[in-house]
Amino acid sequence: MSGQTLTDRIAAAQYTLTGSEVSRAVCKATTHEQTAPKKKHLEYLIQATQDSNVNVPQMADTLMERVGNASWVVVFKALITTHHLMVNGNERFLQFLASRNTLFNLSNFLDKTGSHGATSPMVINAGFTACCHRCFSACLAAQFKELNSTF
Repeated sequence: MSGQTLTDRIAAAQYTLTGSEVSRAVCKATTHEQTAPKKKHLEYLIQATQDSNVNVPQMADTLMERVGNASWVVVFKALITTHHLMVNGNERFLQFLASRNTLFNLSNFLDKTGSHGATSPMVINAGFTACCHRCFSACLAAQFKELNSTF
């Protein structure tokens, strides 16, 4: 697939109409294009995590919504974007993800586009495992830091 799909353009337009620039940037970073998320969208999202007026739960929910997409490309780009925000964004984004009971639901992921057969679910699940490990590690580090501050 080359360029944004009509579905991508409609979703971005819907977020623009509702006034959610953060959700629009998430949608633009996680298009169906088989390319990496655009740097300008990732940078916008990183800056958004620094802004105290930005609704971090809404940003995370939009990313999780994209992880639930039927296309492996969108799912993989959502995982890449999430990882990028966990590493480069404000700590409150990572803390929010670590505080959630359920982060990603990829247990039954199967690419319904058929573009890469059986290999894409393995790659997606590897990315999923890496993101979960990072959140778990951050949660443990935060708890350890809290314990050390009490002594």
